[in-house]
Amino acid sequence: PAGKRFFGSRLPGSSFSEIVFPEAAASEKETEVPMAGKGFFKGWYFKQEKGSRAAALIPAFHFPADAPGYASVQVITEEAAWNFNFPLDAVKVFGKKDTIQIGNNYFSPRGIRVSLNKEEDGRTIKIEGRIRYAGLAALKSDIMGPFRYVPFLQCRHGVVSMCHKTRGSLKVNGDTYNFHGGRGYIEKDWGSSFPSYYFWCQSGWYDRQECSLMVSVADIPFLGGHFPGCIAFVYYRGKEYRLATYRGVRILKFCENEVLLRQGKMMLSIRVKPAEGQHLKAPVQGSMNRFIKENLVCTVWCRFWLDGKLIFDHLGMGSAEFDTGTNRLR
Repeated sequence: PAGKRFFGSRLPGSSFSEIVFPEAAASEKETEVPMAGKGFFKGWYFKQEKGSRAAALIPAFHFPADAPGYASVQVITEEAAWNFNFPLDAVKVFGKKDTIQIGNNYFSPRGIRVSLNKEEDGRTIKIEGRIRYAGLAALKSDIMGPFRYVPFLQCRHGVVSMCHKTRGSLKVNGDTYNFHGGRGYIEKDWGSSFPSYYFWCQSGWYDRQECSLMVSVADIPFLGGHFPGCIAFVYYRGKEYRLATYRGVRILKFCENEVLLRQGKMMLSIRVKPAEGQHLKAPVQGSMNRFIKENLVCTVWCRFWLDGKLIFDHLGMGSAEFDTGTNRLR
């Protein structure tokens, strides 16, 4: 129909969601950037992959404890990572739909548009493109469970889409990443700091239907003490399985390249063969003065049992992080 556009260009008929510029979308009401006080951050993780290629974009805003607020967009591929900073007045947040605009860059559960460039080490870094999403698979309920009501948590986590289809491409310094017919994943974090140490892994594949999983095990400071907390989901052939501390999960193994979980009749094993990895900035009291290393494209071996029966045994591509909190920017 006339007037329906994707980032300013007319959409052909398809099942993919229509994305419009936020300033032209009557349903996307702009709200102020949440002012949660000093030492706060909020960021989103938009990942897309096809074959052996992947790219993730991480828009965020920050309120450091000792500096003015600002925004950033990080981009990571299997080959490199880049950070772009913006003033806080370049940020627009739209309702409660996980939609954010930073400068001329737009991020939404319906798709993304980016136009990033800067000079770095004597060369021009230029990243641009448009990707639209369809068939988002949302969790049945908040991944934090009852912990979403607990105040003063160091970091909170949300899953926007367990998996979805992608259409579009990114051009990274002249190299085209084609995500037509690919898959995506979206999550978010907010709070004051990332955990002091943690394991995180996300992997997706196709087995009659889109399949995806995410596992996070981390040190959780709470009431003057610490405990290892876990949130995880398995989305397999259209059904969601949840493993979490608040559901009684037992962490049988937790190290740099392996996590083994058991909860009732479910058992989940994740083994990661790390690649070189890329450095990303991470928050400490709202400031992005910590380095973490992410393997955006690495080999992940995933096994899942239910009632003693092996449901899947999948060896494929995934993303993983393991961090001990020791890498700080000077």
